[in-house]
Amino acid sequence: MSISIPSLRAFAVRLALAMNIIITPVCAGQPTSPASSQQLFAGESTDPYMLAVRATIWGYPLVRAAQLREKATQPSHPLAPRPKTVATAPINRIGQARDLAGPDTRIGVAPNNDTLYSLAFLDTKDRPFQLDTPNFKHRYYVFQFGEADSSTLTSFGQSSHGSKLPPIFIVGPDYRGHVPKGAQIVRSTQRYLMVAGRVLVDGPQDLQKVHRLQDQIRLRQWLGPNRLVQAPIASQRILASEADDVPKGLALLADLGTVLEDWRVSKEDAGLIASLRPIGLTIDNGFRYAQLSPSVRAAMERGVADGLAIIREKTRHLGTMSGGWSTSYAGSRFGDDFLLRAAVAMDQIYVLDKDEALYPVAHLDAQGRQLDGRNTYILCFRKQDLPPVDGFWSITLYYEKGFLAANAINRYSIGDRTPGIVYGRDGSLGLLIQNEDPGADKRSNWLPAPREPFMLMMRLYRPQHRAVDAQWHPPAIQPIDMASTPGSEGCGTP
Repeated sequence: MSISIPSLRAFAVRLALAMNIIITPVCAGQPTSPASSQQLFAGESTDPYMLAVRATIWGYPLVRAAQLREKATQPSHPLAPRPKTVATAPINRIGQARDLAGPDTRIGVAPNNDTLYSLAFLDTKDRPFQLDTPNFKHRYYVFQFGEADSSTLTSFGQSSHGSKLPPIFIVGPDYRGHVPKGAQIVRSTQRYLMVAGRVLVDGPQDLQKVHRLQDQIRLRQWLGPNRLVQAPIASQRILASEADDVPKGLALLADLGTVLEDWRVSKEDAGLIASLRPIGLTIDNGFRYAQLSPSVRAAMERGVADGLAIIREKTRHLGTMSGGWSTSYAGSRFGDDFLLRAAVAMDQIYVLDKDEALYPVAHLDAQGRQLDGRNTYILCFRKQDLPPVDGFWSITLYYEKGFLAANAINRYSIGDRTPGIVYGRDGSLGLLIQNEDPGADKRSNWLPAPREPFMLMMRLYRPQHRAVDAQWHPPAIQPIDMASTPGSEGCGTP
C-alpha cells in the first residue's frame, strides 16, 4: 500500500498542529514525510492525537512480536499456521519447520525461502533454559535471540563459532544464579524471548539431512547442574483485540495494553510509557478506553491510523536509497529510532544483525515506479557487482502483504544456489522478473511475479565488509519490453 499525496498531506497537517511545527514542502503541493522519529518523540504532549501516534509507532513492534508469539505457540488459535513450512510449538518448547516457506506460510512477514526454521518462544520469568545444538560442519546456520520489542541483540552461528555452538544458557532479566561451565549466556531484556534457528537447505533433496540436524536440537529448562528437563507449558495473556467490545480503530492500542501488563519498564522508556496514561494506557491496567470521552477516542483513532500510515511510508525508506533499493544499515539494533524499528517490524520483523545478514528491499524500479507484475523487468549484475558475501545470497519476491506469491514453477526466490542458473560469458548475471513464462531457454534465470504490485527482498548472508560499509549496492531493476529482452551478450541472461 502506498500513501496518496492528499492522505500524506492530511496527516502531515494534523501532526504539525499537534507538534506545533511547520511542514516544508519539497515542491508545490507535495509535503515531505511529516516528521522524523526524533521529531515525533521530541518534547512532552498531552494531545490525544499525538499520544496515539506515538503509542502506535513505539508500540507497533511490541504488538507484532506478541502476535507472532501468540500465533506460533497456540495451535488452537484461529490464525495459527499449520503447514510444514512453519515452526510452531507451545510456549517453552521448540518447533521445527520441515519444508521451505511457500505461499501457505502465514507467520510473521517476508519469510525466507533459503533455510528451515527452528522456533521457540520462551517465558524466562521462572527458570533458565539451555539450548544444545549439533555439529553443522560446513553448513550455514545461525541461532537468533529476538527481544520482545522485535530487536535482536544476540545471535550465534557459523560466523561466531564455526561448525559447533557451545551450550547456550538463556536467562531472564533478573537472573543472578549459577551459569554452567563453558556455556554461552544469553540474557533476555523482557519476560519473553524468541529463539529462531535457521539452517541452510540446498534444495528439496537436502531436506532429510537438515531434518536429522533439527532432530538433534534440544531446548530444555535448567533446574541446576546436570538437571535439564522438558519445560512446562506456560500460560500467557491473550491479546485484548480479540475481545468483541474493542473498537476496531483502537485494536492496536488494546493489544499494546496487554503487552504492557508484562512489560519490564526501563529507564529509557519509563517517561514515554508514563506519558500514555491520559489515553488509557498503563502497565497496571493495560488499555482502559471505556473511561475516555468520545472526542478523545475519535482523536486517538485518527492518531492510530496516521501512525500506521507513517510506518508504512517509512518501509519505503528504511535507510540508504540506491537504484530503487532501500537498505538499512542499523541492523537489528534500533536504539531510540522507534520509527525505523516499527517499519522493520512491518516489512521484515526479526531481521538478523547487519554483520550476519543485510536485507536490501525494493518497491520501485529504476524509474521510481512501483514494481508490478503486469510489467517485465531485468536485474543485471556485472561480474564485479555480484553480491559480496562469505555465505550466500538470494532475492525473494513478495506481494504487497509480505507473503510469497504462488506461481507455476514453485520458485519463490533466486540466487547463487539456484540450480541451473546461467551466467554470461563475461561472468555477468541477468535475472528476469515477470509474470509470463519467458520460455525454456530463459526459465533458469526467471523469478515469477504476480500480476499485481510486489516487492523484492535481497538477503546477503555473512555479507563482506564493502556491503556492510555501504560501498556496494544492488543494481537498479530495469523495466523492459518482453520483445527486447537482452540476450547473453547484454547481461548474462540465457
